Amino acid sequence: MSPDVAVGSHESLDVSVHRQGLSALHMACLYGQLATVHLLGESRPGWINSSDHQGRRPVHMIMSPQSSPNTSSCLRSLLEHGADINITTDSGATPLHLAASEGLLECTEILVQAGADVLAQDNMGFTPLDLARIWCRRGVARYLKSCMWQKDKEKEMKQRKLVQALYSDLVNLVKLNDFNKKTLIDEKMAEWANKKGFPLLKDFSPRVLVSQYHTQCLSSDQSTSNPKQAKHLLKHQSGGPQDDRSTSTKRPPSSPSRPWTIFMGLQPEQPPREPDLRDSVTVWRDSRSREPKYSTKWDRTPRPAPDLPLDILERVLFPRAFPSRISPRCFEPQDVVEVQDRGHPQGRSTSPWTEVAMHLVEVLEPGHY
Repeated sequence: MSPDVAVGSHESLDVSVHRQGLSALHMACLYGQLATVHLLGESRPGWINSSDHQGRRPVHMIMSPQSSPNTSSCLRSLLEHGADINITTDSGATPLHLAASEGLLECTEILVQAGADVLAQDNMGFTPLDLARIWCRRGVARYLKSCMWQKDKEKEMKQRKLVQALYSDLVNLVKLNDFNKKTLIDEKMAEWANKKGFPLLKDFSPRVLVSQYHTQCLSSDQSTSNPKQAKHLLKHQSGGPQDDRSTSTKRPPSSPSRPWTIFMGLQPEQPPREPDLRDSVTVWRDSRSREPKYSTKWDRTPRPAPDLPLDILERVLFPRAFPSRISPRCFEPQDVVEVQDRGHPQGRSTSPWTEVAMHLVEVLEPGHY
């Protein structure tokens, strides 16, 4: 069939078309004519993203069985000449949709590596992964599922960083409000004391300043009941009153509430120092837009939160409500005889040697050593 000639297009290009509006580049891509595709890509750059009556571009025409075995080579040639990898047909199908439905794994990998959108949906709402599953393209489906998992994780990590920034801002706001309250209380106390004629309250200062390099632990009752003995110990260890003065001026004093403690082995769990935001911040999901939102007790205005599930938002914003499942007790040594065997019900008494044998079988089973 001889092609007709269309003159005077909006790009001022002479485009040879068939009855369906297919250009010569469309036909070369359809039948996998690599030399023609390369030649037309260089001589006619306006044809690279030209459309037919159905909105198909040359990059869409490549995804067909007729273009084999030059399908991937023609695709690379089009991409080198500036083909749009996310351009859609009238039905909303991208080149990745067509490659997935045809089971073209190599073309799928080329498109994804070039930046094709793996989450794109056509007019029916199908993603490339959906079409690969519908047409039983298992290899393509596995690859696209892995790519979608990576995209989801990248998106989740970005949102998690936003949640961490939001948590820091909310903690600073809570601390600022607490500081303002404390300042107001101090002002009221100073005003009351001034009216009553009382002297202002002073901060408690310890009577004994213990160096951080102190080698002997002083108990709290010793440091308060016998200050002369503590002073004598400080002078004896530092070498004289001159060293004691230099130490007390350069080194920060220790807390007088409890003595120095030396921990051997596992360290005890320390409670979180950050304020608890559960009484100050509320998180929920909007019933209409299904978007997460939050509000504070000092600002009742709902504000958008990072797009994450509510359980993840609550774990980041309210860490005290979700303590860690791994504690130092999990790493304490245990006697192998006392370890309960998973194959026996709770409370069953067996010989200690039987317990040891069953435990070794579970630990040394294939794949675990």
